[in-house]
Amino acid sequence: HALFFREIQTRFGRSGMGFVWLFLEPLILAVCIAAAKIVMFGGTERLGIPTVLFAIVGYAPFFAFRAIVSRSAGAVAGNMPLMFHRQVSMVDVMAARSALESMAVLGVLVVILGGGAWLMEFAPNDIPLALLGLLLLFLYAHGLAMLVAAATAGIEGVERLVHPLTYMMLPISGALIALDTMPQRLREWILWNPQAHFHELIRDGFFGDKLRTYYDWDYMIGAVLILNLLGLAALRAVRPHLEA
Repeated sequence: HALFFREIQTRFGRSGMGFVWLFLEPLILAVCIAAAKIVMFGGTERLGIPTVLFAIVGYAPFFAFRAIVSRSAGAVAGNMPLMFHRQVSMVDVMAARSALESMAVLGVLVVILGGGAWLMEFAPNDIPLALLGLLLLFLYAHGLAMLVAAATAGIEGVERLVHPLTYMMLPISGALIALDTMPQRLREWILWNPQAHFHELIRDGFFGDKLRTYYDWDYMIGAVLILNLLGLAALRAVRPHLEA
């Protein structure tokens, strides 16, 4: 609880501009993506889905994924003084950071999509299913974030690679393009990435039968469990080096 509110102050500061930018950044980027899709591909209105909402549903969860993973690179260095307290673990620090980013983006989605749905008269198909997809994506990102935090603490130079690599994951994440519109061969390759399954599940919750979706429950849950177990093991392995 204390670490969570410490992260809020660190992340947003004492002014309200941090919260304002939290809403503006994914909204501006999603609108730009939607405009590009309209220009290049004609948008998604032909499917009965507003292009702006489609872009927000795709990009905002990826925005949370990128924030959780990329900010984990500085988690160890930024919280080294806390490591001298035996009751504080790196798992606590990582959980507080991941929870903050997840809740922040979830709030953004509720406000933006709620307003957009009201203005465009478009209601989500299955809200619990969409929330479950978001939860699984956040847990997957949390597991990867723990691995990144451990790697940056133990290997010099890894931190510089994290930000570009998270951006490079965007084209293969399935966040911006529905897999149903891809050639079958390309779709099969992208589905090796667990992220694509999470984004497809979220789209299923929002758009339902308007769009054919592809995801595998066993693959998603297995990826979340394996990545989080590896992350916990990595943090446990690196803790003695921090105390040395």
